[in-house]
Amino acid sequence: MTVAVKSTLQIPGPQGVLEAKMNRITGAGRGIIVMCHPHPAYGGNLNDRILETLSRQAVQYGFSTLVFNAAGVGASAGHSETAAKAAKDLAAVIAFVEASENVTPKLLGYSFGAITVLEHACSRQNLEVLLIAPVLALGSQRLSEQAALSGHVIVGSEDAFAQPESLSARFGPSSVQFIEGADHFFNGYDEALARAAEAFFNGT
Repeated sequence: MTVAVKSTLQIPGPQGVLEAKMNRITGAGRGIIVMCHPHPAYGGNLNDRILETLSRQAVQYGFSTLVFNAAGVGASAGHSETAAKAAKDLAAVIAFVEASENVTPKLLGYSFGAITVLEHACSRQNLEVLLIAPVLALGSQRLSEQAALSGHVIVGSEDAFAQPESLSARFGPSSVQFIEGADHFFNGYDEALARAAEAFFNGT
């Protein structure tokens, strides 16, 4: 079993210090995955259950993980009312990882966090991203104007917020993986979600 050492970090952000935590695997690894949490207005933060589930799995596949609180969440300074604004925090976290670890991280986001990832990925090419139940309605005008979006998507077939049919239309059917019976919160479907994410961790 791969072992990870947990630590807390303070990362310089555009509005002040961002609170973060890292699971760093011991020995040689396959890189780092930065994870973005759900909407802070509904309690989203770096301790999200879905992100913790996927972080544990990522470690077993040889990845260190870093999850951070967007500005205004927890001990992070400032405010981030929109995913577009939170994307600026994400950009700062990526810059920190690239400078300190000399590697470009993979990105993973859930719900609002998935849109945060998308907002950043639109301005930067060749990023590897996994989007869990992205709620497109939370995106900026820039996202809504794009006919097609890129990234690997996992969504529950009964998700009333992420709207599976809309995701299939925007990303293309081959990029969207459905978990039958799951809703937006994946309650009771943690194992199915972890299985669905295996391709992303394997790089396939």
